[in-house]
Amino acid sequence: MSLPESSAPDDLATFRAALRGQYAIQRELGRGGMGIVLLGRDERLDRSVAIKVLPPHLAADGDTRERFLREARMAAQLSHPNIVPVYRADEVGDFAFFAMGYVDGETLGDRIRDRGTLPPSETVRILREVAWALAYAHARGIVHRDVKPENILLERASGRAVVTDFGIARADFNPALTQDGLVLGTVHYMSPEQASGEAIDRRSDLYALGCIGFLALSGRLPFEGNTPQSVLVAHATKEPPPLRSVAPGASPALAAVIDRCLRKRPADRYDSGEALAEALGKALQAMEIEGRDAPGTAVLSSDEAAAVWRRAAELPAEAAARLEQRMRTGTEARALMPGATVASGDSAEPAAGTEVATVPTDAYRLRDVEAAAIEAGISQRYVALALDELRAQPGAVAVAPGLSDFKERFATRLLGTAQRTLSVTRRFALPPRAALQALGRTWQSYPWALTLRDTLGGHPLDGGVMVFDLPGMTTSTEYKWTWTRFGVYVPQLRVSLAAAAGDSRACEVTITIDLRAGLGVNLWGYGLTAGGGAGLAGLFGAVAGKAALGMAGLALLAPAAAAAIVGGVALAALSGPLYRWEIGKAEAELNAALDAINAGLRALDVFGDLPNTKPPLTTRGDDFFMMSM
Repeated sequence: MSLPESSAPDDLATFRAALRGQYAIQRELGRGGMGIVLLGRDERLDRSVAIKVLPPHLAADGDTRERFLREARMAAQLSHPNIVPVYRADEVGDFAFFAMGYVDGETLGDRIRDRGTLPPSETVRILREVAWALAYAHARGIVHRDVKPENILLERASGRAVVTDFGIARADFNPALTQDGLVLGTVHYMSPEQASGEAIDRRSDLYALGCIGFLALSGRLPFEGNTPQSVLVAHATKEPPPLRSVAPGASPALAAVIDRCLRKRPADRYDSGEALAEALGKALQAMEIEGRDAPGTAVLSSDEAAAVWRRAAELPAEAAARLEQRMRTGTEARALMPGATVASGDSAEPAAGTEVATVPTDAYRLRDVEAAAIEAGISQRYVALALDELRAQPGAVAVAPGLSDFKERFATRLLGTAQRTLSVTRRFALPPRAALQALGRTWQSYPWALTLRDTLGGHPLDGGVMVFDLPGMTTSTEYKWTWTRFGVYVPQLRVSLAAAAGDSRACEVTITIDLRAGLGVNLWGYGLTAGGGAGLAGLFGAVAGKAALGMAGLALLAPAAAAAIVGGVALAALSGPLYRWEIGKAEAELNAALDAINAGLRALDVFGDLPNTKPPLTTRGDDFFMMSM
């Protein structure tokens, strides 16, 4: 659905009208020195597109307009998985524009700004994918000229790095000498030869990619300054600091690759994108040997991998059926895992530029296990939860800490439900980053008083799961977790956050609790209650029977047994409804916690900040001992 024309900027109203019947403009995605980017819908092919429009003040210059269209048409010749495709370059009235594929995600610049430095393994993956894209373009005579984090898009669903704006941002004049903030950001990635106004080639793009790697791993740029001129002079004349001098924890092998990319002489850098990608791959292998941060390379046994899939599929029931269907064939590991080694006689030729696993056929890399589950339709957050349970029980095939089959059936019969997880989801009309800030400030303040214990599976904005500890019972009458903490007896919340599909301005927050954590306590509680009630009922029945019949011995057993059965069955029959009622009350508390985020946002709008009060310190013995079956 497109936005009303009145919401579009005045300078684009004519452009919107001219595109009617071809593209429906929905909203603006961003603006820069060389264009305005809009989200649109191709009405003929029914697909989302990103439309870049040359600003009218630049389009009025004939040479700039022609160069914009020429280079857009040149970029349209590129077809690579890590390059944004250009569908059309054209003119409409006073406007020049091109339509390209829409990538639902964020820029690498956004990722670094919001999360800080990136894990080395993630940095290597992104740099390799960009290097492959650059190698493909260079082989066709196209140099990007403006490689920077803002021109690298990270697809939300897959994490794939996609390069955009090939050759389009180049201008014959030197924009680096302006005071434009966007251009100031660009000069930080200019090669020495580009900063000096000399001829450039593919190795200039690799220098810029080295600057990006330096930033991602250290949190700072090789050269910084107060003016564009000072940064340009530093690129042209000064030696960059070695990466490990500002990021001592960086892998020596990876640091050597980045440092070589930043050599002053082009001949001293890698000769091609393929050579750089190969060097990065070797650095990743060295990191694995060093035992440094390479979480995606951890290896699981086949039984552990299958257990992770099963447990992750249990959480969202709709994905379980799809995964179970694949697992029945006995070939799910090979069918689901792109890049994994093929076992026993099967053969497969990997696509160019893809990474092939070199692990035993009975073991699977963690990143492949995650990719397999996502391909089967299971959200990354559920995979993170399942992997967390696996880490809690190293070497255990049964990932989930559960009950035996007999006790599971007994629990289902006594409690009247086979439900073992509870989730609530709420959509918020604000970007994920803003929702995360509001969530953190609201829930960690009184009266919610949650404590962040850990994050699983990466940063929350990347699909990672936050684990919050529930507070103990306080003397305050505003305790918010009575039924979650002491009814279903769950001590932790798992919280995930995801951007709403197709709308980066909205997001969904999901709270999940694992009911199995308190299952043992509830079974003991309801079981003892039912047993004790049955005993009292039996004693009462025995006395009544003896008085009525005037008998002893065997005559006592019949009424006692009957009364015990009746009493036990009656109380057991109440266990299920009571437990399900407690689940309902816990669900209401989870929804109230989500309501509090909206309340916090209203406070932010009014006061400019969220409350940050502390909960009372007085508690009333919240740590009841946990009994297990």
